[in-house]
Amino acid sequence: MKSLDKKILLQLLEDADRPIVDIANNVGASRQTVSKKIKRFKDSGLVQDLTAKLDPEKFGLNVRAYVFLQEDPQVEIRGEDEEKINQLPQVSKFFRLFGRYSGVLEVWTKNRDELTSLVKKIHELEGIRETETFIVHSVAKDKPEDPLLSILKED
Repeated sequence: MKSLDKKILLQLLEDADRPIVDIANNVGASRQTVSKKIKRFKDSGLVQDLTAKLDPEKFGLNVRAYVFLQEDPQVEIRGEDEEKINQLPQVSKFFRLFGRYSGVLEVWTKNRDELTSLVKKIHELEGIRETETFIVHSVAKDKPEDPLLSILKED
C-alpha cells in the first residue's frame, strides 16, 4: 500500500467527519487527489462506510449482552436459524465460531426483561440446543480501529 493511501486512511480512521480539504492539507496532497482516492477506497471495499457511530444507550438500549449458541450441526437448519436471528432487531452482530460454541450474538435491549424475552425466542428456533448469555457490566475498551491504526502507522 502506498504511503499516501495509508496517510489518508489514517486520517479517515481518526476522524472520518473532517473535510476533505483538511485531510488533503494533513497528508500533503490536493483535494481532488484525496477525493478520488477515497472514492476508489469505497469502490474497492477497502473503506466500507463513513457513517456516524451512535451510542445505543442514548436511545434507551441499556443492556448489552453476548449470547453464545450451541446449534444443531446440520447446515440447512443452521441456515434457517441464521436467517431468523438476522431478522431480530436487537441483534447487532452475529459471528460464526469454531470451538465449544457455533456462534455468538451481540445484542442490545432496553432492559433485562427484553433480553430474557429475546433469549426465549432464540431457544424456540429449531436448531438451537443451548445458549449462554453474558451481560456486559462495563466496557474497558471499544476501539475496533486500533489494530488498523497500528498497521497504517507502520512504515
